[in-house]
This record gives sequence, C-alpha cells and structure tokens, in this order.
Amino acid sequence: MQPSSAQFDPANEPTVDAEGPTFGEAVRDAADQLGLEPDDLVIEILDPGRSADSSGGFRAVKIRARRRPPEPARGARPTRPATDEPRRYQRPEGTRSGPRREPRRSDSASYGPPPPPMDPAKITPEIVAMVREMSEGLLDGMGFPGKVDAEKTQHGIRIAIDAAERDQFLIGKDGETLSAFQHLVGRMIRAKMPEESPPRVEVDVAGFRDRQIEGLRELARTLMEEVRRTGEEVSTEPLPASERRIVHLEVAEAPGMETVTIGDGYFKRVVIRKGTGKPE
Repeated sequence: MQPSSAQFDPANEPTVDAEGPTFGEAVRDAADQLGLEPDDLVIEILDPGRSADSSGGFRAVKIRARRRPPEPARGARPTRPATDEPRRYQRPEGTRSGPRREPRRSDSASYGPPPPPMDPAKITPEIVAMVREMSEGLLDGMGFPGKVDAEKTQHGIRIAIDAAERDQFLIGKDGETLSAFQHLVGRMIRAKMPEESPPRVEVDVAGFRDRQIEGLRELARTLMEEVRRTGEEVSTEPLPASERRIVHLEVAEAPGMETVTIGDGYFKRVVIRKGTGKPE
C-alpha cells in the first residue's frame, strides 16, 4: 500500500539508474530495483540510446527514476511549487550538455534578424548545387577531406557529410562543431542571396542529426505522458529555436496537448500542457 501524501518526502526517496535495449525495458528495470510498478515512477532520460541499425552502433537506453508523489485525495487540489513554475526536465545526454553562448546584441544588430526561409517549392537544382559547393569549400578550408551530398527536402535543403574517421571531430562535443558549421553555411547563403529569403538548411554528419531529433521526440513523448498522468504542465530545459521546433511538432501530433514557449533570448523553454481546445 502506497504511503499517504503526508508521509511522502521527496528528499528521502531513493533514486536509481537503469538501462535496457529499449525505453520500456529500462523503465521495468528501474521499477524492479525500487519494488514499484512502472506507473509509479518519475523518469528522467539520461541517454536515449541507439539502435543496432544506426551508423554509430547499438547503445542502451539509460534513465534515472524515483517514486512518483502520491496523488491527492479525490476533490483535493494539487499543490504546486512556491514559484508556480512548471517542472523542468533535462533533455537526453548526447544532444547538448551545458549552455551555449547566446549571440551578443551587437552581433545580431549588425547582421539583422534572419528572414523567413524560402518556400521549398522555389528551391531550384541550381540553389541546391550552390549550397553543396559552399559546404564543400568550407569543409576543405577546415582541412576535413570528405564527401558532401545535397538534396532538396520538403522543408529546405539537407547537406549530408561523410568525413570517414574524422566524423567525430566535425560533429564535436554534443554537436557543437556541427552546429557552428551549419550556422556558417547559413550566413554564407544569406550573403550570396541578400535580396531573397534563403532556404532552410540542415547539415548532418554520420546520422548525428537524426539521432538528435529522435532523442528530442522521445523526450517530448515522455513529458506528454507525465502531463497526462499528473495533469500538471512541465517544461524542457532551455533549447535553441531549431530544437524547440522539434518538440512543438511532436506535441502538435498528440490530441489534447499543446505547447507554449517561455523565456527570453536565443534559448527558451517549451512548456507542455493539456490543451484547451483540442478534443482528447
């Protein structure tokens, strides 16, 4: 029998780390360690893992878990933290650890805010070739011999780079070097097309972006489940706009759920909560 809420003290609740080939098996492992049912756990994803079919090879899913606070008695109003802020969740390890430097105001002011991306229907083969050549030139200037492919997608242009054994150096710690490379390509395109809206460009190396996107989607699904169980809104840690977009899109597919963005500057949080106008 679960203790009453008056007896529950989060500071005294044990926390365990668990792993498994899938998220579900990792949760069951944590539940067995704590002697609880999976539904009685609060889960934090430490590493979303990788499938055996991924380019980087298999890596187990890793989580941290503790007992969920007991639900209040029927009719009682749930208590909220004194700050009245939504609970915050760390996103999976391997996507980014620690804050990045926000652009200085002088940097942004001198170059201006980015215009809306080009309508993908207007992206021509010539534009795709131009972006590929820019990426090849930048890669060569960095001293990274490699293969560069470019293709038009439903959202813009995708650049895929294969630098063989140097992939890890081009990706950098938690994707920092890859993000910088993509940023520079975007700046170069804007300089080349000053009178037009530039296409949206995504640069990937060895499938890193695909794994990053799947990790963010898994995080969004986990947080939505938390909202469904508790009825309380939750938030991510601060994310750049490109990663917030992934969370927004994932939640948009779920009936009865919605997102809002809070915070200032380049890094803002995504709040996930029950929707007010969508049917369950």
